[in-house]
Amino acid sequence: MERLPTKILPNRAATVREPVIPVVTGILEGYAEKAVFRGFSAHPKRAGKAVYQMIWHHDRPYELLLDVGKKTLQFPQLLPGVPARSPMYRDLRAFVKERQSDQLPEHRRVNPKKARLALGSQRGTVSITLSVKDGDFDYGTRKIIQIVHEIFLIFLEDGPYFEYMMEHLGLDPDRY
Repeated sequence: MERLPTKILPNRAATVREPVIPVVTGILEGYAEKAVFRGFSAHPKRAGKAVYQMIWHHDRPYELLLDVGKKTLQFPQLLPGVPARSPMYRDLRAFVKERQSDQLPEHRRVNPKKARLALGSQRGTVSITLSVKDGDFDYGTRKIIQIVHEIFLIFLEDGPYFEYMMEHLGLDPDRY
């Protein structure tokens, strides 16, 4: 894998002169270098698409899909075993909605003028998608990582989901 620059100025939008894929890759590599991820690989594709794989929460593999044409960043298989009509999914939707509310400080929320978050559920697996509104994939990449991080550290750990984390995420209760 070719090494891409990782020094990206915060909140700088990718432009025609600066292709989106290297910007997103650089940000994610920066997180990997800071040991936010325990493993990371980037797989740029043709036609403005890339797939990123990382080992992250609970030492599980996660995949982030970038689609420049659709202006989206998506974790397609974020949480397994969460049916769409379950109370947990309903609570997660409310949590994600809160992340877009001006009740949160600006640095903690997703600005609805810049991006939009959406949850999905297919066969009991939750996905999260961030749609970038103004072409600022730097902002979008950092925000989706922040929101997913908060799902694991706030929503799951502070909520009544200990059993879920043991059953579906392989949480070792002796290490917790």
